[in-house]
Amino acid sequence: MFRLRVQIVFLLGLVGLITACQTPKPVVLTASPRGGSIDISVGTMDMVNEHRPHAVSPYIDHLYQPSLAVLLQQWGEDTLNPVENDGNLLMTVTKADLQEIDIASNDDLKSLFTNEQRKLVVADVSASFSFTHPQNFQTASLVVNASYQTTIPDYTTPAEAERIRIHVMTEAISRFDAEFRQQILSIKNPNGWPLAP
Repeated sequence: MFRLRVQIVFLLGLVGLITACQTPKPVVLTASPRGGSIDISVGTMDMVNEHRPHAVSPYIDHLYQPSLAVLLQQWGEDTLNPVENDGNLLMTVTKADLQEIDIASNDDLKSLFTNEQRKLVVADVSASFSFTHPQNFQTASLVVNASYQTTIPDYTTPAEAERIRIHVMTEAISRFDAEFRQQILSIKNPNGWPLAP
């Protein structure tokens, strides 16, 4: 009887150990704009991704799915709303870099007792917007850039480091959203850019 109990406890412990070692599910990234949708006086909207990942250190954007470039395109699809019959808006993603850079550290005695910053995570995004309206002979263009960065301290768990990288990506998109809104709302001639009334 005692041997049976030991075997059951051993099997339950083994099952617990195996389930604890399972690979965690990947985090689903989504672009979260700061404001609502923006009505644009065009009939169609096209998205082009001209960003080419470097795929070498310190660039790490190619390791994420969806990538930073895809997140930027998702932002455009979710935020820009065509409301007319004619005209076209072309959004071209030109840059969507995510880098993780080693920070030079001081390996003296003090560093043994402090949690120094060892990695710098930087996201840089850029896109151009081109508007054409053949009937009114209107054209307009706009370039929007945004970036965000933060550090990963030493002794950070892998899960926490991943959370920091994801935060950098989503915050860069959020800042891009804010910069786009600021630029289009500051245009002095409303007829130059196709904002719907």
